Amino acid sequence: MMQVLRRPTAGPDSLVQEDPTPPPKIVIMGGPGCGKGSVSRAIIEKFGVVHISVGDILREHIANETEFGSQVEHYVCEGRLIPDELAINIVRERLERPDVKEKGYILDNFPRTGDQAEAILDMGIIPEKFLFIDVTELTLFERCRGRLTDPETGIIYHDRFAPPPDDPVIIARLVTREDDMEEATVSRRLELFMENMESVLDIFDDIKMEFEGEQQLSTLIRDVLAYIKPDAPLYARAATRP
Repeated sequence: MMQVLRRPTAGPDSLVQEDPTPPPKIVIMGGPGCGKGSVSRAIIEKFGVVHISVGDILREHIANETEFGSQVEHYVCEGRLIPDELAINIVRERLERPDVKEKGYILDNFPRTGDQAEAILDMGIIPEKFLFIDVTELTLFERCRGRLTDPETGIIYHDRFAPPPDDPVIIARLVTREDDMEEATVSRRLELFMENMESVLDIFDDIKMEFEGEQQLSTLIRDVLAYIKPDAPLYARAATRP
């Protein structure tokens, strides 16, 4: 049973003024192509949280040709999930860094499985808000197949739904993610997401907020930011987990 708590604030005559809004702890989840990247950037800009994406960390290792990158490259290229233990260790290590403790975090599509969700709760990694962007599987497939990423800014475009600006410099540096190139790989990623989604959503059902992901992106971002507001209650466990 979840207990809604508000952090007490110091009185006006106190010598020490306590910050009434501790660093946010947020999970954002949705299928590939649902708009998580754009929404996450908006959350980061407004609230200053640290963005943690297992997928981004894996792709960075692969691009830098590290030993770890060589171990996980075949998972990414084939659209498969890396083993739970590896994913959990990546997230745990990142959450222990000082910037996360100071600024809070947004976990991007993690946990991806019920076992991962149970594991992070056992470790005391407990989000305050769980955002789920709901988009149909067909729409997700169409969005993935046309995605273009600007590696310098991180902005994601789409050749049909959100074309890049008519700037030859920007257009020249756009790339397509390797796991978006093949239809079979995209289909496998979507299949894996659908298979594991329900078990994760069930675990976080009492702090989950769903958003319609097929509306205009600007409207989606507005709704999410309005939900994550400084005076929103903090969700804390008194004795039991969800």
